[in-house]
Amino acid sequence: MAGGGTAPPMKMSDVLLLIGVSLLVGTLFIQEWDQTKVIKAGEDPLEGTSRTFSGDILEITVVTKNGTDVEFQIYEDGEEVTGFPVTKFSDSNNKAEVSYESEGGKLSWKVVVKSEADAEIDVDLRRAYFLNYLPYVLGALITAAGVAKKKTDLQNKDDTVLDAIIEGEDSSK
Repeated sequence: MAGGGTAPPMKMSDVLLLIGVSLLVGTLFIQEWDQTKVIKAGEDPLEGTSRTFSGDILEITVVTKNGTDVEFQIYEDGEEVTGFPVTKFSDSNNKAEVSYESEGGKLSWKVVVKSEADAEIDVDLRRAYFLNYLPYVLGALITAAGVAKKKTDLQNKDDTVLDAIIEGEDSSK
């Protein structure tokens, strides 16, 4: 310890609990806390890329303050996807939405707001496979192992004192 003292070592059950819960909470924030991107009038279009598996679905939703056309461009492995670019109308009451099911590879997209209007853009990528949920399963397993280890330690607790203070006799007497 920093003050020169000592501390008992951390128990394995506590380490497992700490890692498991951190993995669960961290994954929740990283994967599920999705914020929309706000584009101010006159700013550059929103662009993005992702590596996808076959069956992954890209969903883009745009809501603008003023009525305007929004162009969606989607490219897969550098080639324009059939049916794109698509232009849709959006205002404060109507969302412009597109959805595309990927064939797997490098997926790129671009959202262009045609006129000077503020826009909120939400991009979601829904994975076809179970890979998004793997950190949750791993975190739950590690947490369960920590709880089981803690219960086992409590049941096997021995009441014998392991630490003792040994005082030597004073040799000056």
